[in-house]
Amino acid sequence: MNQGFDMYIFNALVVLSSTAKDGEIEVRISVRPLALSSASLKPILWDGGREGERRGVASQPTKVSFRANKNRWITETVDGASYRTDLAEKSYLDGVLGSRPGKHFTCPTPACSPRRQALCFGRMRCDLRKRQKILTALLIVLSIADVGFVASRRSNEFETFSVDYYTPIIRMVTFALTIALIVYNKERGLRTSGLLFLFWFFLTIFGIPQFRFEIRRALRDEPRPEPFFPFVSYMIYYPVTMAIFILNCFADAPPKYSEYPPVENPCPEQGASFLSKLFFSWFDALAWKGFRKPLETSDLWNMNPEDTSSEIVPMFDKYWEKSKRKSEKVPSPKATFRKTSGRIDFVSGKQKTKQQASVLPAICKAFGPTFLFGSALKLFNDILTFVSPQILRLLISFVEGDEPVWKGYLYAVLMLLTAALQTLFLAQYFNRMFIVGLRIRTALISAIYRKALKMSNSARKESTVGEIVNLMSVDAQRFMDLTGYLSMIWSAPLQIALALYFLWDILGPSVLAGLAVMIVLIPVNGFIANKAKTLQIRQMKNKDERVKLMNEILSGMKVLKLYAWEPSFEQQVIKIRNKEVKVLKQAAYLNAGTSFIWSCAPFLVSLVTFATYVLVDKNNVLDPKTAFVSLALFNILRMPFTIMPGMIVAVIEASVSIKRMNNFMNTEELDPNSVTHEPSESE
Repeated sequence: MNQGFDMYIFNALVVLSSTAKDGEIEVRISVRPLALSSASLKPILWDGGREGERRGVASQPTKVSFRANKNRWITETVDGASYRTDLAEKSYLDGVLGSRPGKHFTCPTPACSPRRQALCFGRMRCDLRKRQKILTALLIVLSIADVGFVASRRSNEFETFSVDYYTPIIRMVTFALTIALIVYNKERGLRTSGLLFLFWFFLTIFGIPQFRFEIRRALRDEPRPEPFFPFVSYMIYYPVTMAIFILNCFADAPPKYSEYPPVENPCPEQGASFLSKLFFSWFDALAWKGFRKPLETSDLWNMNPEDTSSEIVPMFDKYWEKSKRKSEKVPSPKATFRKTSGRIDFVSGKQKTKQQASVLPAICKAFGPTFLFGSALKLFNDILTFVSPQILRLLISFVEGDEPVWKGYLYAVLMLLTAALQTLFLAQYFNRMFIVGLRIRTALISAIYRKALKMSNSARKESTVGEIVNLMSVDAQRFMDLTGYLSMIWSAPLQIALALYFLWDILGPSVLAGLAVMIVLIPVNGFIANKAKTLQIRQMKNKDERVKLMNEILSGMKVLKLYAWEPSFEQQVIKIRNKEVKVLKQAAYLNAGTSFIWSCAPFLVSLVTFATYVLVDKNNVLDPKTAFVSLALFNILRMPFTIMPGMIVAVIEASVSIKRMNNFMNTEELDPNSVTHEPSESE
């Protein structure tokens, strides 16, 4: 039995519900007029489209049709777009689609029907935060009960200790803070929390030994363990802790309201859980789609709101304006008072020397926190790098000695976990660094473009179009290339120092021979840096000259064709291009020699160190422990030596780009007060 009906909706809030009974389907519709202005009604319901934004009350009457087909499904037709909804989803909450101007509803499935979206907004999927708060409150109650139990034992003159009081009290305070964080995250619209995930993860992991102890004690003691209440309390406490940890593995439902408007294809990273972000599993769908078929533009997601220029540029401009105000001339007039005449004279004092404002402080203040967080991840990765050789040392000692078998399994598992954690930290580090580089590039391109629009006529004579194009395309890209290497400024010396320290513990003073090899390479490093900087400056000058000439040729193409000047200008372009090719060849030879030197450096250091170790004393023998652990440490030295040339080149290129940008960004601008806008023209 099929039944259906049509309805027209205009500026009304529609709440739908359906029930199925004995094969008959009943559909109830409640139409509620909204006594609000049309401007505030925009982010309320749907727009009747199959794809794209699912919000906004239609400005014209919208035809909605419903067709029911026994106990299976309901077909909805909204302005010609058909949707099929399963009858199992027949529970809709009333009143959740209220209006709030300036906010936008978000739906986790943009391609679903308007009715299904109403279900998403009403039900909000599963409220994980509410369940977490209930379970955390249960843990607080258990902690209070533990305090009461200890107090009762002390009143009955049983032996108690201070730790029996401190432990449940600390737990109560900690769990109360977790509830506060859950509420705070909900107010901020955060769907997952890495801090809470790590807290419950470590609480679950470190609670395993006590849980195992309590179970073994209960099985050993007959008829029941004494005292019995701590056993019961922990048997409730630990499963609840595990349940909260499992809930933290998932992301909460999207918030009802968002500061950002909904987009057609949002990035799944926004709704991913902390665990998904940690392993980048939110990217799997796009990877599998690219494996099955070639990706198209429509398959790509929209950018995260935090990475868009509308969010990045204002933050950078705020600090850039502060840097400009500090560098401007600030007059410091002085006033003198004469008693004879009773007059006050103002004498112009010395003025501060004008300094050139730099984009570097603004970049550091705007994007420094994210960069520092990435640097912290790099520090953890470097520390874990030196854990593996120490575990390898213990594993070789286990093989040579007569230790329990479980130690061998423990060392093998620790080596696996260390490598896995190292990979996680390194992947997250590069992810943060590339995000910072992308944001810096976005901010610089926007600032250069805005500056080009506000330059005065005198400044335009100094800066050509080719130079501006190079600043936006080449120099801004230098910062994105630099962010991946910048942490090696402190990471490379740290790794080298730690490696030499552990090698000293194994090989003794023989390490000084390898250190001498590295010291010899320092002057070579300085020569390479100076030469590379000179070549980079020459390259950028030649590039600016070529782009300027090409711009003039394209602008005056008609004149060139009229007078047949193409061969003459072609020779000029080729001449400049030959200069560029010559500089590029020199840079290529320099990079090849640099890479060869730094690639051979770890081998030379290990060769000299081992040779010195064996020849200094006859008692020094390269046994497996000494050889393999030392080689592992020498392999760690290979990474900083390999990255060093790229880091040097990136730093030099970025320093040249900073000088070029500072010269451009400090040019004279038009006076805003000298520009008037006629109302008639703006209309």
